[in-house]
Amino acid sequence: MLDKIKGKIDKGISTVNVKSKEILEKQKIKLQISELEAEKKNILLELGKLTHIMVESSDGVVRLKSGARGSKSSKVKPDKWEQAVLSVLSEICEGKRNDILFENTTKEFKITAKALSAEVQKSLPKSEQKGQNLQWLGRVLGKFGIASRKYSKRINRERETVYEFDKQETINALSNVKSGKSASTGKKADYSEQILAKSKEINQLDTKIAKLEEKLSKIGS
Repeated sequence: MLDKIKGKIDKGISTVNVKSKEILEKQKIKLQISELEAEKKNILLELGKLTHIMVESSDGVVRLKSGARGSKSSKVKPDKWEQAVLSVLSEICEGKRNDILFENTTKEFKITAKALSAEVQKSLPKSEQKGQNLQWLGRVLGKFGIASRKYSKRINRERETVYEFDKQETINALSNVKSGKSASTGKKADYSEQILAKSKEINQLDTKIAKLEEKLSKIGS
């Protein structure tokens, strides 16, 4: 009798352990899917901004072919706020502001939108600190053809927006701005290439999400 009772208890414990593992695994996968969907949402927003800027800078003529050139050649002079963003990025590329970076390698650097915005605020007189929202940073980067990858990441239990920059590409873009080349001259800041690249990122995220959803559906089946 005792052996039968013990067997039932062991079986019950084993079932509970299996169910607990399944629940934890499901929660883990759901969190991964949620983070990928948040990243996809950010890229879609950037895609919309790039498309809008491209239309504006091409007098309504949009070319999605890689390397398409625009006809508009007016120079774009940055205002104080925009110049502050460009100056901070320039100092980072020169290795002067490593303390504010999230990650830093020889080829690229990553910085949170909050950190970049805070640094821009500090570089301006208090009377000119408008308290711009974080989305404004993306518009400035797109306006001057500074390519970046934006994604969402949990940092210290809070979800943060992170910008990833290629150092050489950023240096080249800043040089173009300094020499008077606007985002609508030359290769039009490669808007078409940026749009195609972000579209590719979305496809890759969709593939990852689909695989995770398939894995999720098989748990417990």
